[in-house]
Amino acid sequence: MTEPPAEDVQESLIPPLAVLHQEDEFVVVSKPSGLLVHRDRNFPNASAALQVVRDQLGKYLYPFHRLDRATSGILMFGLSSESAALLQQSLSAPDAHKDYLALMRYPGSNRELGESWTMDRSLTDDKGVKRDCRSDFRVIETFSRCALVQCRIFTGRYHQIRRHANHSGRHVIGDTTHGKGRINATFRSLYGLHRLFLHLVRVEMAHPTTGERFVLDDPMPEELTSVLERLRNASAS
Repeated sequence: MTEPPAEDVQESLIPPLAVLHQEDEFVVVSKPSGLLVHRDRNFPNASAALQVVRDQLGKYLYPFHRLDRATSGILMFGLSSESAALLQQSLSAPDAHKDYLALMRYPGSNRELGESWTMDRSLTDDKGVKRDCRSDFRVIETFSRCALVQCRIFTGRYHQIRRHANHSGRHVIGDTTHGKGRINATFRSLYGLHRLFLHLVRVEMAHPTTGERFVLDDPMPEELTSVLERLRNASAS
């Protein structure tokens, strides 16, 4: 049976999202891959986390940060406009950072960057304006021609990690926009990867009201960890 397009799926078909943390002023959930944060002009009728969590909690939500549709992981909503503004301020502070885990192309012929590198190449926004940005990459585990990489970003430009990975010659596996179709097809066939391998696993920032260090974690879902297990098994055989 052919699956319905993502934009035609109704919120009633989306199961409740896992709540990672909740306080009077904000809520943190785990967003699955394929779900928009909120509807936009390109997908006016698509399912979106904003509507799903709103109906789940029975509360009005205020989004303040983005997570690409194909990316999974930590997603925060304010429960008031004031709390959303405070959260955005905390997340934008110099001492705040977001850590992602990505499976990236890592060929033996292109390892001159080493096991850690920084990419600070400016990226253009949707209006063609170049914006400063910085991404730090660190290899966690290597496999045949790919590696699990921790990606820490200090800015939040559109597709920042995916575009910086592309500029590094180390595309994120499963990326249908900035990656390699042949490689993606191989990973679908051999390792069962049918999505972008990019997950926001940790956020660290000052708590928006207490100012204390605030850490949020969201472990990788089984659909990603199973790919890593297959890669490990293939490397061991």
